[in-house]
Amino acid sequence: MAELTNHFNKVNELLNDWDGVGLSHELSMTELITSILNSINHNSHSGMSNQKKQQIQAKVNQIKKTDLVVKRQQDIDTLCANKIQHNYNEIVAYRLRSISSLLDSKYYDAFRYLIEAINSFVKVFELWSQNILWRLSLDLRLMAELATLNVGSNENNNNNNDNNNNNNNNNNNNNNNNNNNNNNNNNNNNNNNNNVTIDYFEEASRTLLSKCFQAANADRTANLAESKKNAALGVVSQLFQIYFKINNLKLCKNLIKTMESPGFPTLESYPLNQVITYRFFNGRLSVFNGQYKKAQEELLYAFNKCPNDSIKNKRLILLFLVPMQLEQCKFPKKSLLEKYKLTQFIDIVQSIKSGNIKQFNECLATHQNFFISKGIYLILEKLKIIVYRNLFKKVHLITTGQRIPIGNFVSALKWMENDAIDIDETECILSNLIYNGYLKGYISHKVALVVSPTNPFPKLPLN
Repeated sequence: MAELTNHFNKVNELLNDWDGVGLSHELSMTELITSILNSINHNSHSGMSNQKKQQIQAKVNQIKKTDLVVKRQQDIDTLCANKIQHNYNEIVAYRLRSISSLLDSKYYDAFRYLIEAINSFVKVFELWSQNILWRLSLDLRLMAELATLNVGSNENNNNNNDNNNNNNNNNNNNNNNNNNNNNNNNNNNNNNNNNVTIDYFEEASRTLLSKCFQAANADRTANLAESKKNAALGVVSQLFQIYFKINNLKLCKNLIKTMESPGFPTLESYPLNQVITYRFFNGRLSVFNGQYKKAQEELLYAFNKCPNDSIKNKRLILLFLVPMQLEQCKFPKKSLLEKYKLTQFIDIVQSIKSGNIKQFNECLATHQNFFISKGIYLILEKLKIIVYRNLFKKVHLITTGQRIPIGNFVSALKWMENDAIDIDETECILSNLIYNGYLKGYISHKVALVVSPTNPFPKLPLN
């Protein structure tokens, strides 16, 4: 009982002090959920300091000890009502129920109880507790991910054990339909074995938008420094991650338009970790929309501001930043790519700088699956025009005069890329370079390329 009593006392102490940061840590389920996720995905806390790992494990152990006491209580709702102050009793009770369900692998129940905790919290939400709103939003997104993984796991297990289930339940098959309603709770505990599919990410996004974001957005306080809108960015950051997960990017645009409207505080006024997440996803959205310069600015900000010990996050930012930098002909150092284990880009960088189209194509082919899985293959493929530009510039440098025979470019391409390439295809490449501003001149059909006498290959990046 001591563990639960200590938890109640700590919550009341933080409530009396209006310590939103401390209370968000006390009510956090993040450590427990990520610990379970990592065990399912066979991931370790890579790139994390030993001290941080110990802190996470200590938090998980504390939660488990407290849960053992909770499971012995006959009426946790009444107990919380008697012990917890300031109308936070429902929040604490639902959180404890969610933890119990989580540790019992009842992810559907854990997800539902956490939503109820959020519903209770938004009723008492004040500006001082904005960190709690962000923490609950984070935990709900992680819980949705965990529950989704478990549904997939259960489907595989159900398929593998289909014959055994049919044999064991043969006598009950005729009664299944009649008993579905009576056994609804059991079915929910087993993550919808009644064949009802729940999209946990969709459910989470609806709750975050209609409850959490609305709780912040509905505040009409004239002084923005005292407005609950200061809590909005943390919720938006979690919504971004869900929308990218479910590939519903148009909803991100609506959130960006709202967050950057005059009725909201400036981005600089929000906590830095939330701003980093926001600008990272804003950068990714700009990549999707072909706004590469804006994407580079957003991603570069996120990378520079991201703490150096957040190796995993910095690597994720670099994954999208490097193609944007390459598009601007800004080349990352080999040591940087090696540090963050992005060696797939090393030959890409070298081939673009040297105009080695053969090396470029080979590298794209070798790492094709990796680049496609990260959603950057087509972006990298578009860089081929810069490789052609750098190759043809070398041809120009070793040729005297302004008229360069088309055959010189054909020979370079045959040597570098493809023996079957012909003059028509070569002229097509040259035309694209001229059209896109990478080359100044004109083509004398099947005879020569006539280059400009001044600066025929403009300096990159092009403005």
